[in-house]
Amino acid sequence: MTDQSPMSTTRTVPLDDLSLHAFNPRQVHDPEDIAALAKSLSINGLMQNLNALDEDGKLGIVAGGRRLRALEHLRAQGSDFADSADIDFDAIPVNVTTDPALARSWAGSEGATQRPLHPADEIRAYAAMADHGSDADQIAAAFGQTRAHVQRRLKLAGLSASTLDALRSGAITLDIAQVLTVTGGAEREAEALKLATEHRYSADRLRHQLMEGNVPSSDRRVQFIGLDLYRAEGGTLDEDLFSDQSRLHNAELIYQLFETKLIKAAEDLQASEGFARVIPVFESWVGYQHTEGMTRIYRQAIDLPEADAIRHAELCELGETQTFTDAEKAEFDALEQRMLGDYRDEEREAATVFVLVDRDGKLEVSSAYLPAQSRTGTNSSTGGEEVEKIAPKPPITQSGIEDLRRIERLALQTRMIAQPELALDLLAFQLWTEMPSFAGPFNIRAEEQLSLPEVANSLTFDKRVTGEDDDQAADPREDFDAAFDAFIAKGKKHRNQILTTLLARTMNAPFASAANRALMQRLDVTPRSIWTPTAESLFNACRSEALDSIWRELVVTEEREDQMARFAKLKVGEKRKELEKLFNDASTQEALGLSRAEVAAIDSWLPEAMKGEAA
Repeated sequence: MTDQSPMSTTRTVPLDDLSLHAFNPRQVHDPEDIAALAKSLSINGLMQNLNALDEDGKLGIVAGGRRLRALEHLRAQGSDFADSADIDFDAIPVNVTTDPALARSWAGSEGATQRPLHPADEIRAYAAMADHGSDADQIAAAFGQTRAHVQRRLKLAGLSASTLDALRSGAITLDIAQVLTVTGGAEREAEALKLATEHRYSADRLRHQLMEGNVPSSDRRVQFIGLDLYRAEGGTLDEDLFSDQSRLHNAELIYQLFETKLIKAAEDLQASEGFARVIPVFESWVGYQHTEGMTRIYRQAIDLPEADAIRHAELCELGETQTFTDAEKAEFDALEQRMLGDYRDEEREAATVFVLVDRDGKLEVSSAYLPAQSRTGTNSSTGGEEVEKIAPKPPITQSGIEDLRRIERLALQTRMIAQPELALDLLAFQLWTEMPSFAGPFNIRAEEQLSLPEVANSLTFDKRVTGEDDDQAADPREDFDAAFDAFIAKGKKHRNQILTTLLARTMNAPFASAANRALMQRLDVTPRSIWTPTAESLFNACRSEALDSIWRELVVTEEREDQMARFAKLKVGEKRKELEKLFNDASTQEALGLSRAEVAAIDSWLPEAMKGEAA
């Protein structure tokens, strides 16, 4: 036994005598993380003691909960490595104290003082092990990480030294480094690194730039043909381990394989279903240009036999409470399809259906359509009503029409560049009237960040932030010109205020945005300008020790040492009321004998969670 301090000792304790204490901040553990740490322990052994509180002979681990769970996992599952470390599960080294205050300190300090490797250092460490012959599994075990994590880090190890130096220095983020793994070569990587460091490209903008001229793996056509077929036909790509946006280089090959596979699907459907025509549609929708001059027909629905109807009802009820198994899903789909009924044989012999690929890369079959009625006859499926003959194919292909639309847009864009005032008017008008991006003049969407805290009655802020004082915007769908002219008539000052207000509503929180943290400092913004702490808005969420800490910070001095002893003896609810009075009641501040400087400190005080944004 080795003395650590007057209040702690080191013991060797059987693993079975240890349990997780309530003081331990990590009460929930990820099984995959624990398994990875167990592998690390099997190679490296237990390099750091656990820390426990002794309560009447029962040892609860207050710091080292992950190691405790990993040791339990390792004992139960064993090691995968022949040369694993020799761990004596009957003699686990543990630092033990009987002092709850010291135990709480251990519980709080271990996680706070352990800093993980910087990603750049971790990447280089993994690369060094790989260079000496270690595979991903061995590296994962040595570092207590998952295999997937190590594979992603090794992918980053392929970046240039300049890129890793930029990551280490903070010139680029890890997100940007991940994007640089798909540049496809040292020269392209250097160009992209320059865009990120000198031109401040974000990860999303950089990914979009690199994707130009390529096709993302999430494209519906790629999902339909599959990467295996693309590779088998000679297609190349840059795989991205960090997102689903791998870059496929051979766009023409993708289009060729897509069209070939879709035409083959149409031929197979025609052969198996007996329709007169099955037409492949290479867009993701069937539009009027495809069905013009045709009449849609419907399957004749049927009633299921009694036994099947009962089973269908059972599956419907089951699907409301749990996820179907594959077999249940197939059975349910088959019953649903049968309930739809079928077309008559004579309808199939004359009908046209369309096959297309939806946005998820799934093959979709349209409803059936019959040729329109000629002027000299009738069609039984239309109830005797005359309809026109099927229209001839349009004189311009759909791809040609899409090119013409692109030309129209380019002409508009070229003209708009010379109209900055009009562009600003249109932007403000689109945001103000909440026109969706697909229907407005610009393909732009401003996502408002308008969520208020659960308790808002302690706030005093400009109501324009939440839109409570907004005027009713005219609906531009009824008459765009009239609504836009009325907006312009209100003048530039109104437009600029609209833009300022609506852009303010989209601002990210400072904790999520480095730019907004900087703006907090530039504009000298403090949350206390709109908020005064109350029991409801803050103190009810604080534990007793946190309340003590606030009181000690703002009230207690050498002359008022008795105030700490008094406050500490109060019940939690009484402490919260006292603190609310301290912040909101001048007579309470006067009764405590607070100086002007101390009152000013109360007026500017912020919780630790806010200080990073307001510093």
